[in-house]
Amino acid sequence: MRPTGKLHLGNYVGALKNWVYLQSRHDCFFMIADWHALTTDYENTRHLADNTREVLLDWLAAGLDPAKCTMFVQSHVLQHSELHVLLSMITPLGELERVPSYKDQQQNLASKDLTSYGFLGYPLLQAADILVYRANWVPVGEDQVAHVELTRTIARRFNSFFPKGGVSATFAGPYGGDPRSLTDKVLIEPKELLTSTPKLLGTDGRKMSKSYGNSILLSEESDSLEHNIRNSKTDRPTLTQPGNPDRCPVGNLHQIFSDPETFPGRLDEITVGCTTATITCVQCKSLAIESVETKLRPIREKRRRFAEDPKFLLEVIRKGAQTAAKTAETTMKDVRSAIGLLPKASIKSLSHNAGDNFLLRVPASISRTHGDEQRWEIRSNLWLEKVQQYSLTKLKDKPRVFITRKNKKVGIYDAAESSSGEWVFGLKDQPLNVLVLLAQDRQRNLHDYVLPQAFLQEHWKQFERTDNTVEIHLRKIDDVASLLLKDQTLPIQQYEGDYSALQ
Repeated sequence: MRPTGKLHLGNYVGALKNWVYLQSRHDCFFMIADWHALTTDYENTRHLADNTREVLLDWLAAGLDPAKCTMFVQSHVLQHSELHVLLSMITPLGELERVPSYKDQQQNLASKDLTSYGFLGYPLLQAADILVYRANWVPVGEDQVAHVELTRTIARRFNSFFPKGGVSATFAGPYGGDPRSLTDKVLIEPKELLTSTPKLLGTDGRKMSKSYGNSILLSEESDSLEHNIRNSKTDRPTLTQPGNPDRCPVGNLHQIFSDPETFPGRLDEITVGCTTATITCVQCKSLAIESVETKLRPIREKRRRFAEDPKFLLEVIRKGAQTAAKTAETTMKDVRSAIGLLPKASIKSLSHNAGDNFLLRVPASISRTHGDEQRWEIRSNLWLEKVQQYSLTKLKDKPRVFITRKNKKVGIYDAAESSSGEWVFGLKDQPLNVLVLLAQDRQRNLHDYVLPQAFLQEHWKQFERTDNTVEIHLRKIDDVASLLLKDQTLPIQQYEGDYSALQ
């Protein structure tokens, strides 16, 4: 789902209710598509992060369970963008221009500038979202079948260019091979899992949509819910004339929310009363308010409880991104191998064979015989010797802060990998131009991440804080290092061994 704000009843009836059913029967991945939100709303992203949290709250309140499914944010799993780029190299422009929703949305959203590649290429990004998980099924309504068909076409095209057993199925060269056992087809062609979506009208009789201003939110408070339903349009011109519940927003609510188990006989009563004009619209609306409120009250209460626990929400997103990235990376390893891209392992081997000390190695005795300060001295001295050409000068009153030739302040902090697979760096909340994180892994290798000034300025306030101490949490998922911030997981792999910030 695209994060455009709180979900309404149409979102619940059209998709979310079915997702709750599917999570107990399939291995499900549910994605908050924040990149997709940019395709039509790139000019205003002020509320994008808040809207992402609102969608997650609605998902949890409606019954999605992180113990049964994987919930994650699209931009937190970079394999989506990597596969999107690779697929864009083999996808003809005409395939994207023929997608039915391409011209439809241009006409319906005429006030927006939709001439960007992001808008044209969003079905291709959507295909990458599906293919990177090798999904067998995609739960969609009839209007989305064309997108799944395009996804199959793209997967078929990729597999024809890069088949198993072709010259690119293994990497061989002077630096060693990287053979992989691929599936019969690198990418799986998914099928649509057609979802029965009951028609849900908005309060004005049109399709329920926030852009029409006719929606009822899944989190709607009681007073607001009553107001919206009492002011809904009905299908009866006068009280003496019969109506048709199928064409009436209020009758439509009864068809979906007047559950026969909870309200025995109510739907029949409403249908007969409306079609024979023996019930007033006021009476019909009062009963609809009761039916909908009965369904929404527990959802609203659950949502309120989840909203009061931001750490839980962060953990759901964090674990979801880890699970999704691990699954997606399995696919991407086969994709890269099939195409014939140079494996990263070969680059590391090259550097090592050429005599470069690719990773520093900490003495084995450090974990047994040294205190925190001594460990810091050993790790930092190892690294300072490696980068001595940059002539860093230590500040006397701040032992972990150094100065570059151009008077930039560089903070150096170290940590060993914990049993949970994280590094936790504790540092004073003080101004720094560059931050160096020395992360010792369980094999005693010392990884160095040099975070430049622009990075710190953008993200410094997002680190966890206790009193005057900043806590930085780092975790590696499939060799990709990421910082765990308050509301997102931020990859920093590109900064490992990059010393340009020290110049």
